[in-house]
Amino acid sequence: MNTISDKLKKSGFWQSVEVITLIITRFVFFAIMARLLSKEDFGLMAIASGFIAVGSIFAESGMGSALIQRKNISARHINAAFQGSFLFGFIFFVLMLAFAPLASRFFEEPELILLIRVIGINLIALSISSVAIGVLHRNFQFKEASIVTIASCIISYSVGVYLGTENYGVWSLVIATLLFTMFKSVGFFYFAKVKLLFEFNYKEWKDLFSFGSGMILLKTTSFLSSSGLNLFLGKILSPTLLGVFDRASYIKTIPSVYFGNILDKIMFPAMSEIQDEEEKLSKIFEFGIGLSNSVLMPLTVFLVFFSNEVVQILLGNQWNETVLLLQIMFCVIPFSISGRMADSVIRSKGLIYSNVKRKLIYVCFLLITVTTSAKFYGLIGAAIAVTVSYMFNYILVVILVKRIFNKTFQELFLKPMIPAIKLSIVLAVIVIVFKSLFNIWGGSDLLCFIISIVFLSGLLLFLAYKYPSYLGEYNRVTIEKVLKKKHKSN
Repeated sequence: MNTISDKLKKSGFWQSVEVITLIITRFVFFAIMARLLSKEDFGLMAIASGFIAVGSIFAESGMGSALIQRKNISARHINAAFQGSFLFGFIFFVLMLAFAPLASRFFEEPELILLIRVIGINLIALSISSVAIGVLHRNFQFKEASIVTIASCIISYSVGVYLGTENYGVWSLVIATLLFTMFKSVGFFYFAKVKLLFEFNYKEWKDLFSFGSGMILLKTTSFLSSSGLNLFLGKILSPTLLGVFDRASYIKTIPSVYFGNILDKIMFPAMSEIQDEEEKLSKIFEFGIGLSNSVLMPLTVFLVFFSNEVVQILLGNQWNETVLLLQIMFCVIPFSISGRMADSVIRSKGLIYSNVKRKLIYVCFLLITVTTSAKFYGLIGAAIAVTVSYMFNYILVVILVKRIFNKTFQELFLKPMIPAIKLSIVLAVIVIVFKSLFNIWGGSDLLCFIISIVFLSGLLLFLAYKYPSYLGEYNRVTIEKVLKKKHKSN
């Protein structure tokens, strides 16, 4: 019988493969599309996606997470989840068809009518995929889920790039998005091997909805802090400026979202299994926070120093106004991952509504500060407000998690952060030395960026193999476990 540790290791491998592949694929995709499409195209897509994100909250309806969190489920529960999600997805698809003209008039963008109606098909596909992926994650079938996700991403983005070269504009993004979700839905449903029952399982749906309704509220607050924010800014900023803000926000979230997804998808099922074992749960949480900070905090330092080079590679010379926005917003990366970890803990304990209250406070603060700052100070004001809001959210997370574990701030948050701070200071010194030498030598910034990556990657591999303790306690433990497993297999 596989232990939690065995499941985490296997799941972690496949999630890492998925995340690395998705990062590379999406980097390439958006680097190409940023050179093929206009900023206005990205602005229109941001608005259309915002409306679809509203419907997706209800189309997914938290049923996938409810299946994972519930200790015992039957075929009736799975069918009830599918039935409920599909019903909500269809209803909101119809609503998108009806309200698209109103959205178009509100934003004064005629093209939004057809954009919203077509991309609304995504809601039907999401209603299927969300439950199927919940079944796969509950059963720790991360291999199958990762293979489907990777294949769907590569195929759909390849089609999107082709359409972009054929001058389809914003429609190349719409079609790529639709294909990605549809392919995932078919693949997840196939591997989940769900036996559909042609009867309405109201009792089981009600059991799941008590948790799922909390997830709807939670996702609503998440929506308002991401895609929903674009809808608010869409009325204040032009589509071109919104496109700039959207691309900066997207790049800013990549490290924390993908690394957070690894931890969330693995940790939530594992934490749900041991939700009644307080000490084990707190240790998993502390280690997750420590490991994520040890990776993401030094990465944040590196990205702040090389934001200009990141923009040149991912977006091109025509997006230079994005550089300062990124340098400001990159600072939120370590704080955002703490929120993701807290979400996993709280959901595993079934304390959804406590988390909803925390997120509502955070979202109100975010929307008020960002929209006000954008109105009076433009894009820079919006970026500063986003950073301040994330830090405010971090304080709320600390308060909530402390109540759950009844432990001190030092035990839960300060201790996991100290190794990361030390690593970040060392990395900052190395980068400053490199950039100073290149300025004296007269080398290009891009060459400095490439050489820095090569040097730091080599140094990281050397230290990981020879002196892992230099990389901090949490990295050391992780590396030693990986190397020990490798030696055993040999």
